[in-house]
Amino acid sequence: MKKNNIEYNFQKNLNLNLKKINKNKNKNIYVTSDLSSLSSLRIKKKNKLKIIFDSLKKSSGKNFTIFTPGATLNLCGTNEIFDIKKTKSYKMGPLSEYIRSLNSKRSLHPYWSVVGVGKNSKILKNVSKHSYGFGSPWSKMLKLDTLQINIGMHPSKAVTLIHHIETIMGVPYRFNKEFIHKIRLNNRILKKKFYMSVMFKASDAMKRKKLNEHYFKILKKRKKLNYTLVKPGLKIWSFKMRDFYDIAVEQFIKDQFNYLEKTPDLDFMKNL
Repeated sequence: MKKNNIEYNFQKNLNLNLKKINKNKNKNIYVTSDLSSLSSLRIKKKNKLKIIFDSLKKSSGKNFTIFTPGATLNLCGTNEIFDIKKTKSYKMGPLSEYIRSLNSKRSLHPYWSVVGVGKNSKILKNVSKHSYGFGSPWSKMLKLDTLQINIGMHPSKAVTLIHHIETIMGVPYRFNKEFIHKIRLNNRILKKKFYMSVMFKASDAMKRKKLNEHYFKILKKRKKLNYTLVKPGLKIWSFKMRDFYDIAVEQFIKDQFNYLEKTPDLDFMKNL
């Protein structure tokens, strides 16, 4: 790709800033993004996405792996077939779709899949049928000591890892629901059972209005949350998934309802 001055300067600035928030050159990164702050940047969309992807690779160096969300929660409750190779992610952003369109691997779950490219993306080939929990992509990314990078959105608004933590902590306001969904795999259409942790409908459990902000206040206080600003106004954060996991687990041990706005009424469970 031949770059003009705007593209060259953007990539140069991006490279410098990603180097700051990946100072240890983590080989495994999980990236989520909202690129709306770049809407005024006069670069073609496909060039913009390639520049960001190339800069992420450069920040990790040789033997990199880049993971990104490939979720398709819009398929839940529908008869639409989930094609592991062709089904587009839903509301995960253009960068996630760009990465999915490359020679990527994808975990097999019709509602919450993870996409990966690079050396360790092969871990997504053999995962559990549960969206979260042990054997899921989240547990595997934790084992790889993955660095999460949030581009253009504060991480408190995009850290799906919290639901993995809720699942393994066995919070009483969620249960593991079975779903049967059609998938296309190796040119065959199959009906398979999958599982996902969901909130009880009968419960009045409500997520905190500020979602995960309390975890990130602790991360910041412990100097485990990195931040940088790329011209023309692109904010980027990074943190180790393991650091977030440890802090969140601490909070769930203290208060199993710490992720909720208030302690829920779970009296309905007496009749289950």
